[in-house]
Amino acid sequence: MKHTYQTILLVGHVAEAIDSIVVACSQTELRPVKVSTAYNCEYAKELLNEHDFSLVIAGLSKTFTVDDIASLTELHSPKPILVLLPEADCDQVLLALRKGANDVFIQSEITDTNKEFSNSISKLLLLADLIEKKLHYRNELEKSLSELQIDQQAALQIQQNMLPDKELNVGGLLARYLLIPSLYLSGDFVDVVSIDADKTMFYLADVSGHGASSALVTVLLKNMTNRLVRNYNRSSSFDILSPVSTLYRINSELLDTGLGKHLSIFVGLFDNSDASLTYAVGGHHPMPILTDKTGTRFLEGRGMPVGLFPEPLFDERKLQLLDEFEITLFSDGILEMLTEESMSAKEQKLIDVVIATEGAGPDMIKEALLPGLINDAPDDIAIMTVCRQ
Repeated sequence: MKHTYQTILLVGHVAEAIDSIVVACSQTELRPVKVSTAYNCEYAKELLNEHDFSLVIAGLSKTFTVDDIASLTELHSPKPILVLLPEADCDQVLLALRKGANDVFIQSEITDTNKEFSNSISKLLLLADLIEKKLHYRNELEKSLSELQIDQQAALQIQQNMLPDKELNVGGLLARYLLIPSLYLSGDFVDVVSIDADKTMFYLADVSGHGASSALVTVLLKNMTNRLVRNYNRSSSFDILSPVSTLYRINSELLDTGLGKHLSIFVGLFDNSDASLTYAVGGHHPMPILTDKTGTRFLEGRGMPVGLFPEPLFDERKLQLLDEFEITLFSDGILEMLTEESMSAKEQKLIDVVIATEGAGPDMIKEALLPGLINDAPDDIAIMTVCRQ
């Protein structure tokens, strides 16, 4: 805790200068001063090890020489030391400064009216005050950062617990994903939700911004979709069976939070009974890539971002899938990392890599697109594959 006073440690032979030191301290416009004394270097070291002092004033003598200043400086740094010499000696002055003294005076020249001495005391106490404030702010900052790190670790654990297994077999599908956050927490989120024996919903969402505030929206998103499934199970709502209805529900609830956050999202609903995919797009780019025996291509569709407008337009489409297929989804963070100049070239790069790594999974896709990348991406990156083989 920050003291309401400053402290001075007087070391060695300073008796003749105490009155002048007290007068000089009283003339400062800083905090009140508390004085402690140590009559030899060893005791001074003990005090410096146990307490923080604003200023050390050391009076040199035959038993307390200029060579002892270095040991005091090492313990007292970065705060100042003022040295009092018993007599004028240029070599001793220079040596004291080299050993770490901030200022040097001759004891016999110190009087109550010595303005230079008073000014030096004031300046050194001011310097010590600035250093103490800096150290105080740094300690408070380190404490706050430590608390923030604990909070973020807890938030990360919550977010990790909300994610599905890295590899998941559900409703006739094999789903795999990879998340690379740009910060400690991710604004990208994926989920695979079993609705009933035949129907499975999957989505990839990219929340605007980065960090904790964006990660909070992923918690809300998970809660919303789980609630829609519960509503379906008790026949109170069937919105979960329509990707576009799901987007409208998410849009409405996200606006109600007042967080000022929006997201892009692709929501797919796979029906294993007839191998159909119904999907809706909420401002998501790039579009998912569909691979089957007829070729590899981007799915078509469009829609506005979710959480920006009270009456957005979303596009729901349905297509018939073949017995074997793979759908590859990316968040837009992947596009920022690709070196191709045009968007069409970047999209073609995605197609080429998906073809080259067919069936290999998100980790191999990432390695083919961004070899060696582990973290430090400018944006969150999410890759998800959903396939039936």
